Amino acid sequence: MERYSKVGMQELDQRLSKIVEAARKRPVSVYRYGAPWVWIVSQDDWQGARKDVASYIPPGHSLVLLRPQIEALLDEHHELLRGLGAEPGLSVAPQTLVQILLLQLLYSVPGEQQLYEQLNYNLLFRWFVGLDLNQKVWGFNVLSHDLGALLNNPDAVQLIHKIIGEVFCGALLHMPEFS
Repeated sequence: MERYSKVGMQELDQRLSKIVEAARKRPVSVYRYGAPWVWIVSQDDWQGARKDVASYIPPGHSLVLLRPQIEALLDEHHELLRGLGAEPGLSVAPQTLVQILLLQLLYSVPGEQQLYEQLNYNLLFRWFVGLDLNQKVWGFNVLSHDLGALLNNPDAVQLIHKIIGEVFCGALLHMPEFS
């Protein structure tokens, strides 16, 4: 049996039955336009909530390497984030909102609707922002409102700029996924 762990859409169309058979043993990541799009997993894996989202994320993936640096910067600014979280009407944690916006920048997700869809089905995005497999994503209107509120705060925007400057600028040049 052929082994698959990462396939493109064209290969998926050509070898669907073989890829689905391979997914019975090990999850297969399907890429679309060069970016992670969807996973094919067995019924046992999907139904068995024994697995954490992190078990599907390849250990050498670029986001796995970036996440500790981003979390360290967010931890340094926990007072700012806690203050933002205390603002009335904010339903999503500010740290999560920052991580969502960083994903949108990294993967050039063109709009909030597409970003919302990615958070619903992309395991990599879910893992990056701390969502479990069975955890529901906030409603689109809630997410859109909270992202807008965060971007209207100059301190939050400055924090995002700091993360981009300190983490992304150097690291992304060495990561083939983003270069």
